[in-house]
Amino acid sequence: MAAYNRALAERRLEASEPLTPALVGERLLEVQELSGAGRRDEVIGALVRLVESPRFADFADGDQGHAAVFALGDALASAGAHDPARGYLRRLLPLSPSDTYARRAVRRLAEIALDTEVIAPILEDLKAVPAAGQPEETRGEIAYLNGRARELAGDAAGAFKFYAQVTEKSRFWAQAVYLSGLIEVERGRLKEGENLFCKVADPARSEKTAPFFADANFFAVRDLARLALGRVAHEQFRFDDARYYYYLVPQDSERLAEALYESATSRYEKRDYESARELLDELKALGVRHRYEDEAWILSAYIDLARCHFEEADAALRGFIATYEPVRDAARKLSNDDRGLLRLLEASRLGSDAAAESSGASADVARTIAALVRVDSRYGTITKRLAQLDQEVSGLRGSMGQLDDLNRTLATTGGVRPASEGLGGEGPGEVSARARAEADGVRRQLEALEQARAPAGEISALRGKLDQIEAALRHTRETAAPGATGGPAGPDLGGLLRSDRARAGDLYAAAQAARAKLVEARTALAKDAVNRLKLRLSRLLRRARLGRIESVLGRKRALELEVEALAAGVLPQAALDSLEAPRYLKDSEEYWPFEGDDWPDEYVGGEGLR
Repeated sequence: MAAYNRALAERRLEASEPLTPALVGERLLEVQELSGAGRRDEVIGALVRLVESPRFADFADGDQGHAAVFALGDALASAGAHDPARGYLRRLLPLSPSDTYARRAVRRLAEIALDTEVIAPILEDLKAVPAAGQPEETRGEIAYLNGRARELAGDAAGAFKFYAQVTEKSRFWAQAVYLSGLIEVERGRLKEGENLFCKVADPARSEKTAPFFADANFFAVRDLARLALGRVAHEQFRFDDARYYYYLVPQDSERLAEALYESATSRYEKRDYESARELLDELKALGVRHRYEDEAWILSAYIDLARCHFEEADAALRGFIATYEPVRDAARKLSNDDRGLLRLLEASRLGSDAAAESSGASADVARTIAALVRVDSRYGTITKRLAQLDQEVSGLRGSMGQLDDLNRTLATTGGVRPASEGLGGEGPGEVSARARAEADGVRRQLEALEQARAPAGEISALRGKLDQIEAALRHTRETAAPGATGGPAGPDLGGLLRSDRARAGDLYAAAQAARAKLVEARTALAKDAVNRLKLRLSRLLRRARLGRIESVLGRKRALELEVEALAAGVLPQAALDSLEAPRYLKDSEEYWPFEGDDWPDEYVGGEGLR
């Protein structure tokens, strides 16, 4: 920007309006309005023009200057431009510890590090923060980042040391204590880990700490700590303690279904079958789809087996086999259909109706797969990065076109962008996006025809159309980046534009290569998730068939015991019940049980006499 400003000054094209405190304040208000309207690119452009102006140096050390620099760094970070964002936020780090924007810069850099999991460079940036006089919140941010970096590097002892430096006045206190507890548990020190989890899970501590220093993640971490306490107690066969810890998970928690299922499992292992049945009934009463519904179904059937309710258990197991065999088969089919699998997983990630995504399975099967699949957390991260990359590539295409326009304008007397670069005024990005949307629509029509068993001629014609669109898309991707305008680079305005145009072309090629790698990684994670689901359902279906054998053997043994009792002259309960007179009364009849020959209320005046 400084080079552009010098080049514009040589051509006498620099801004003539001087910057004043009033004008800077007005620009900041405009930026706030644009930000509130979601016009992020315009926010970044306005702030860059303001901050990189030669006249901004007069305001750089004041509150307005700090506010503008932080706003620009924050906007760039929100747009995914993390390296430029770091460059602007670093300017604020050497400020006094009492400066608001210095503390906010540390917080924003910490968020960038945690979002990207690239922590080491930001820790280098944070070395510019003055060591003396920093508030506990800032020290906690830096200590937590150091702990996360050590943990990602496999240094559990170093991570534990830094986590211990995070105080309750840090927004990362709950995360630091919880992760410290996990480290202790992995070391085999279950008691120490339980004590750390209790610090976060304790209801009294939560009410005292959360409203003041915690962020929105505190309550999610608290629920995780309570689940961890339940699992530690379960691991030590302290089933009553485990039930209490699971009970602490609140009704509005996203982890409630998980807590109820694990609590029912612990009661089942303690052979408290009635309590396990109550917990599973409570889980079923939630009426929500969750990732443990297949295992909860099997557990419910085995609880009935343990209670000798063989008919109910056999019915539940037959229902499980009828429900989940098609799901297992659909998961096996999806493992070979990348597009259908990605659409289904995306619906599961976003919480939308999976039946709306055509995947070749019925609506109920699609919803079941979306509810049961357990996708690695990296899948969401990669999907987010793909969306950011696509957005940035779209903006990069527009920038390349603008640079071409400017180069031609400088080289001629007011050139315009040729219409051949787009169809009907559209840029290459818009044409590709429209072609991809058309391909998706044709693909859905093709799947619908296949499900409806349409004539082979219609299916083949539609498949040929889809092949043509995909071939055109491949050709567009291979020849998408237009060539840069020729000419030497230099310090003048034209040279700077040509240099930036060449750099934009290189960035475009690098972005396409990065996108291909991200798509490949996301597809691998999706296939891994559906393969794990397929294996889990296969295992549970085997358990269901074994459970049916157990139910038959149990009924056989019950009949044998009944025959042995009859041979011994002992009537079964059903026969005893048949001897009771009330079983044979009509609805219009009443039965008065025998209360003895002497009814005291028949003797008037003889009360109390015997």
